[in-house]
Amino acid sequence: MRKVCSVVLSGLLMLTLILTGTGCKNGKPASSNQTKLSVVTTSTDIADIVEDVGGDKVAVVNIIPPGQCPGHFDLKTNSLQMLEKASLFFMHDYDNEMFTDKLIKSVGNTKLQKVVIQNEQQTLMLPTRRLEGIAQVTTALTKADSGNASAYQAAAAELSDKTTQIAEQQKERLNKAGAGQLKVLVAGYQLEFAKWAELKVIGVFPPDISANKTKELIDLGQKEGASLVIDNLQTPNKTAAVGITKELDVPEISVSNFPGGLDGTDKWADSFTKNVDLLLAHC
Repeated sequence: MRKVCSVVLSGLLMLTLILTGTGCKNGKPASSNQTKLSVVTTSTDIADIVEDVGGDKVAVVNIIPPGQCPGHFDLKTNSLQMLEKASLFFMHDYDNEMFTDKLIKSVGNTKLQKVVIQNEQQTLMLPTRRLEGIAQVTTALTKADSGNASAYQAAAAELSDKTTQIAEQQKERLNKAGAGQLKVLVAGYQLEFAKWAELKVIGVFPPDISANKTKELIDLGQKEGASLVIDNLQTPNKTAAVGITKELDVPEISVSNFPGGLDGTDKWADSFTKNVDLLLAHC
């Protein structure tokens, strides 16, 4: 009997040593017990930043699809369910009308912290705006999870440098191709991108435009020799862009304000580069 007990105890001791040596607890990797910071975002441009700054310390879920206009998004019950167990809820300032404090409170998650990304240009696609977004996201993450503050800050610094480098590379491509000579009519939501690319902007059209205003832009385009129409991918009403393009008989491109809006552009770098590619195809 003593011999049997001795064998059993030896076996248990050996199993304990094996599990300890391999970093396991209760037979599972220790890392599996580490809780990630649960984050919900309203757009893919915010989600992209949170994923890159947070790394393996965050779990991110996004609400509004990248190919859809945020202003025309149909909020559903399952969208709010994403907030039930989240720690942070990142949203743009223009999302306040949809995701009101009363609505967020109705979810019943008393631990949920709302973080509003302040940005005059509404999206974070433009490099300068993205840098602002990176700073705001990093501040929120470090505040919510101070134990990983140094990791977040280091990742943010690297991401900011990478953003600046990519912006410089794309600007150099545009300059070499002579993109500054392009005379364009541009959708309002892409005006800042056109300015960043240093294009010659002849006129700007809003998402909803009257027939008279469309005619004025067509006349202006003919007079000034417009060579390209730039539409916003996420704008649901394409009437203005289609009409202007047809009457002027010039090419039209639709550039995206959110990563993932175009095929193969899940990350900001891919999406921003793709937007530049679309421009270069007409230089």
